Amino acid sequence: MKKAVFILLSFFTIFSVKAIDFDLNSKYAYVYNLTDDKVMYEKNKDEQAKIASMTKIMTAIIVIENNKDLDKTITIKEEDLRDIFEYTTTGFQNGHKVTIKELLYGILLKSGSDAVNAAVRITTSSEEDFVDLMNKKVNELGLKNTKFSNPIGKDEGNYSSAYDIAKIMEYCLKNEDFKKIISTDMYYIDSLNLQINGPLYKMDTKYNIDLSMIDGAKSGFTSLAKHSLVSYGENNGVTLITVTNCADSFKDLLIDNSKIYNYYFNNYGYKDYNIKFNIDISNAKLDKYEIDLNTKLYLPNDYDESLINYKYIGTNLITPLNIKGSTLGTLSIYYDKDLIKTVKLKLDKDIKFKTKAYMPIFILVVIFIILVLFIIIKKRIKKIKKKLKKFLNNKNKSKINKEKQKIKTFIKEENSIEKKLRILKNTTNVELFFDTLKTVNYTYSDKLNFEHDFIDRCFESINFKSLDELQELYTKLNLYKSEMESKTIKYYNKLFKYCINEYIK
Repeated sequence: MKKAVFILLSFFTIFSVKAIDFDLNSKYAYVYNLTDDKVMYEKNKDEQAKIASMTKIMTAIIVIENNKDLDKTITIKEEDLRDIFEYTTTGFQNGHKVTIKELLYGILLKSGSDAVNAAVRITTSSEEDFVDLMNKKVNELGLKNTKFSNPIGKDEGNYSSAYDIAKIMEYCLKNEDFKKIISTDMYYIDSLNLQINGPLYKMDTKYNIDLSMIDGAKSGFTSLAKHSLVSYGENNGVTLITVTNCADSFKDLLIDNSKIYNYYFNNYGYKDYNIKFNIDISNAKLDKYEIDLNTKLYLPNDYDESLINYKYIGTNLITPLNIKGSTLGTLSIYYDKDLIKTVKLKLDKDIKFKTKAYMPIFILVVIFIILVLFIIIKKRIKKIKKKLKKFLNNKNKSKINKEKQKIKTFIKEENSIEKKLRILKNTTNVELFFDTLKTVNYTYSDKLNFEHDFIDRCFESINFKSLDELQELYTKLNLYKSEMESKTIKYYNKLFKYCINEYIK
């Protein structure tokens, strides 16, 4: 029998972060197993703090992603060397010709602010635009405790958390150019006779600390932020990212990192483990489907196998609905009470079922077809109603236009002043009244009286207890608002409010 194919879904915390206390000098720390997506250790990981030149890992990735040719040569300008006397520099001088890649070595190894300024200048039109790109990347990565106000790492407005810096480093390491540069211990620019040393260059000898397990790092320091380091190391198929921040001295910082890498790389590793169980099959030649999973679990070297257990959540009965390649469920593997791995299980073969096994599917297909037909018919009825409504509206508009034309023709043909006067004194038709009033010359006082009498007559002709009739009258009168005298407008508004109040009562 063929065995099921298993696809890795996700990994979770392998052990409680309280499982070990490193007694770190750093105020903030976060250790992340990138290979298995596991948090190995944390200390104040989400607290916002100043991050100094750890900022430059974000600066570097923005430069890389926004410059297609990293081997392009640019010229260092005087403006690149301004306002950086308080910060570390690479050693570039005005007029030096360097490649963008060499700028990146200056940014990531030497933490050179001169290299940052030049890189920002050739990447965007202004520092503000560059910072916008940095903060857009923060949003893309879903980071909640990070904001950048400058690409150098000045304290003003720049902050992040140990967790967020680790996520930025995780993103950056996916880029091969970034990874190669930050993993370099020392870089030499022959044309300038300039040596660029990385933050850990010969530090193991200087402080007599084992740093051999760290493959790449970016340090940071200001008097307010204190000493910080974001780094990564690879060993036996496992990649760890470590962030330590706010240590009183660089030596304390290196001691923290040496403790972390040596502990996990010397005391943890992948262990082979096998899980077997069966899932029932309904109405088929086979009555059981065998699950046989060989996997690797990241565990302490002195792990107790009796503490490994698992929980399967998914289908307990395979039916014709479970076609080849469909997901059966998930298998959660625990060490003691800690979830260490979750695996998605898929069916890897076609199961031959008996005819009666397909009856439920047939019924479901019939129900589905009926639902689809119902939806189609419902949409067509809705479309027909819409067309009918449009037709009736157009017909009604045509009727109204004919009435208006009739009124205009009547007024035009009625030349008798007496007849026009009779209309003004008797009609309740808003259009007829105002169209007639336009054809007769009266004094302001006479016109005002006509308008007031007409409005009174209109209100008397309707049942003001009906809100619809009141609204209709108000709308009609409003169409002729520009032709009314100002006193008339106040008069009919006052009268309308009175009627509305009466209606509410």
